[in-house]
Amino acid sequence: MAKLKNLIFYLRIKKLTISAVESVSGGYLSYLLTKTPGSSKVFKGGLIVYSPESKNKLLHIPLPLLNKTLGVSKSISILLAKRTKQFFKTDLAVSLVGFASAPAQKGIKVGTIFMAVADRYGVASKKILLKGSRDYVRKQASRMAVDLLCRRLNSKH
Repeated sequence: MAKLKNLIFYLRIKKLTISAVESVSGGYLSYLLTKTPGSSKVFKGGLIVYSPESKNKLLHIPLPLLNKTLGVSKSISILLAKRTKQFFKTDLAVSLVGFASAPAQKGIKVGTIFMAVADRYGVASKKILLKGSRDYVRKQASRMAVDLLCRRLNSKH
């Protein structure tokens, strides 16, 4: 994926660091970010916080807030990105939460994904709805998070 090479190259040139926090993608986004040579210069780490309990214990997201939507909401994706940026002390952090397969919960449709990118300028977030297999949703959501990162860098950095 040329976009990934360009992203890593840009981060290296600008001397920016990045981290990731994932739920729905189960580490696929971190895989994408680290598969490009040179990524070790910019990628500082990733967390897979698959359950509400792990989101609470690792990044101190309040359980009552998580229990409202099982951790799948715009506000949760924003909080995760902000706290991951602080946790790893990076210039940017990207988060990815959602439901990849049935049964969706708390009234949220299967394929609903929330992502956010936190940087020194604030946070950009996006909600998408994907259709397809569990694996397709996970991979496509990760690719779309890379797109959101690229757009954020192009507009703000």
